[in-house]
Amino acid sequence: MIIIKSGESTIYHPLHPQLKLVSPKLMLEDNAAGSLTFKVYKNNMNQESIRKLFPLITVYRDGTVIFKGRAIKDTKDFRNGRSVEVEGHLALFNDSYLEPFSFQGSPAELFRIIVENHNSQVMPWQRFKVGRVTVRDSNDYIVRSSENVLDTWTALKEKCFRSSLGGHIRIRYEEDGDYVDWLEDYGKVSSQEIAFARNIINLSQESDASETYTAIRPVGAEVDGKKVDISSVNGGRAYLVNEERAAECGIIFAPVDESTWEDVTLPENLLKKAQERLYGSMAALNESYEVKAVDLHLTDSEVEALDICEYVPVVSRPHGIDGRYLLTRADISIASPQNSVYYLGASRRVLSSMGTGGGGQQEDVPQKVSALENDAGYISEEKAGEMLSEYPKEERVEEIIKEAVALVPAGADGQSAYDIAVSNGFSGTEEEWLASLKGGMGQEGPVGKDGFSPVLEENPDNSDDVYKLDITTKSGKFTTPNLKCPKGGSEKPPVTSFNGRTGDIVPSLGDYTAKMVGAATMEQVNTAIQAAILDSWEESY
Repeated sequence: MIIIKSGESTIYHPLHPQLKLVSPKLMLEDNAAGSLTFKVYKNNMNQESIRKLFPLITVYRDGTVIFKGRAIKDTKDFRNGRSVEVEGHLALFNDSYLEPFSFQGSPAELFRIIVENHNSQVMPWQRFKVGRVTVRDSNDYIVRSSENVLDTWTALKEKCFRSSLGGHIRIRYEEDGDYVDWLEDYGKVSSQEIAFARNIINLSQESDASETYTAIRPVGAEVDGKKVDISSVNGGRAYLVNEERAAECGIIFAPVDESTWEDVTLPENLLKKAQERLYGSMAALNESYEVKAVDLHLTDSEVEALDICEYVPVVSRPHGIDGRYLLTRADISIASPQNSVYYLGASRRVLSSMGTGGGGQQEDVPQKVSALENDAGYISEEKAGEMLSEYPKEERVEEIIKEAVALVPAGADGQSAYDIAVSNGFSGTEEEWLASLKGGMGQEGPVGKDGFSPVLEENPDNSDDVYKLDITTKSGKFTTPNLKCPKGGSEKPPVTSFNGRTGDIVPSLGDYTAKMVGAATMEQVNTAIQAAILDSWEESY
């Protein structure tokens, strides 16, 4: 299960109806920062915790952190939905700089200097701990320099993992901090297999010759004002040619940045490094796969989840594929995992495009080799949906919550207040305990203000036919109408004045105003209705 937090506030939980995000997509990539994108509306109870740059946004899978980053873009649409873009944690290396420098030493020492220089310039939450370094030079001695100021991320790329040393930069999220490693290669192999007719939805294969070279003119460090070359140890020639590959593909010289070793000062060492590269990686085609597959961890928690930066077994007999490939990128659709795409490759290079994969015998290949469709043996999108049928759907969230609550067993009966009192030292019966709760007479309160009692007096002008009362209230004094029936009869006295009218009064609709009976006016009712409609509209977005 994937959960997303902004700081300490949860902003996405698949089982909580008030913690929803629209189309959350996580992109993880080798030697890159990665990203997270989603849209959020006001009905997300914690959406206000999402702010640009800080706090950090963290993605958890089954309780383990798989991504951290900061929101860098927040676009609001017409319905107040916020489209948020989050850049990965490695991008924090863009926040610092490295002064011009000249370095001589081991790769591990250079890496440590660059990371610690970054840490000295930024806030604690932007810092990294120096992790494992397994990249090695044959002499464990390199020369690196820069005449310009570099941002730290550029320094790491140009002077470390994208230099002649190569390797991979990755982050490890541990309890005691975030570690950054520089590894020669990844050693972990996934226990989950991506297999034809099992969990592959779609697959395309690419063989790339754009980085295939058959010749090289190597250049080393500058010694006594002159760049080191191999002519003194290569029969007077400053270049090498892979004759066998050149006969097949022609002579293709490697670019300067692929032919330079700034730390090599001896011609014989430069020759050795050039030969290793020319007859190794440069001679081969770069083979990669784009695989759309179901992560079986979603249907079975016992199956290990697919992770970038690990080798994944890929088996597809119709395409002659049977080997381990580095998972270099994953586009994970968090709310619709069947739409996730995994990119495998850059793990091996093949000498010829005539054969593919691990040398297995190829069976009948589906119709389109370049972008294979769901022919026999592939699972369909519908089948993928069936495999993920147990994955919670948004419309079932409330039902799932109710079912989960119903499964919670009732607790044992707790102690009564009297039992707790006894366990805390009270001795006596329950009646005595109840009596002990009654306190003594409280202090006399302050004297209240004098009240007012209405005064009723007979009007001095009363006669045989007229009887009125003079009533004095807190607001003033007034006289009632004649309360005596005419000529001593039993009929009620006629109303002679009411609500500003005099004479014989016939009650009408307007005699009693809303104010007289404490009711709301139509204007007040309409205003309340409009306010309620506006509140409802705002809450829905």
